[in-house]
Amino acid sequence: MNRTTINALLCFLLCQLTAYAQEQQQKLGLAFHKTTSLVFPYTIQSVDRGSGEILAQAPPQAGNVLQVKAARPGFRETNLTVITADGKLYSFSVIYNENPATTLLRLEAAQATSVLFTGAALNQRQLEITASQLAEDERFHYGVKDKAGAAKATLEGIYIRGSTLFYRVVLLNPSPVAYDLDFTRFTLRGRKQAKRTATQEEELLPLYTYVQEDKTVEAGDRKVLVFALEKHSLNHHKELVLDLFEKNGGRHLKLRLRARDILQACPLLLSDEAHFKQNINL
Repeated sequence: MNRTTINALLCFLLCQLTAYAQEQQQKLGLAFHKTTSLVFPYTIQSVDRGSGEILAQAPPQAGNVLQVKAARPGFRETNLTVITADGKLYSFSVIYNENPATTLLRLEAAQATSVLFTGAALNQRQLEITASQLAEDERFHYGVKDKAGAAKATLEGIYIRGSTLFYRVVLLNPSPVAYDLDFTRFTLRGRKQAKRTATQEEELLPLYTYVQEDKTVEAGDRKVLVFALEKHSLNHHKELVLDLFEKNGGRHLKLRLRARDILQACPLLLSDEAHFKQNINL
């Protein structure tokens, strides 16, 4: 096979791949007098319009919805790119169509391409998968616990992956009265406070919270919760406190963690994927 033939073959393959990629890109028809709503599986991180011919807005009350329409009738073909919190990129070839077949499109992750967030921690999908798998993991145990009215909370595991800390908490309710978990709160506070001095507290908001089904722990039952938090600084003068409040009840549970507890966090390595028996793509 001579060089000319090889070049021709490579050119043919390149054309075929280009055509295939164009076929794979989703076609989106937009109208001037109608609004099309795109519903994504996860919160939208960024939107890029190929031109000003497309109008796009994300309703503040729905982070995974993008509303789009044509800025003028008969615009030239352009494109639209959307990146979501689970590390997926959706690419659309946008054309003008005053009568689109539908004005509501529900997107799935299978229709997108994976991307890597620069300098970021785990994305939303990775947080979900990791937390759900850690809920079933019982390899590590800690002695941090609290009890109130027979209800008991125990911190059974602390894990770390990159800059994300995971806390695995088990709620036990041997009492005959169901324990309805109302809400939880993480705060950083000083371990010792002088008299008549206001307690300095800093609330930490979890990146993700995993709860098995609902928040009710039936009589004689147990429930596992996994909290994902951004890595935080903690010295011997401070403690991390997890408060668990019962709805319409007085069984308030409080777990106090010191720096030495967090320093024992178990690193989640690539080998843990085999242990979890699922590809977590971390």
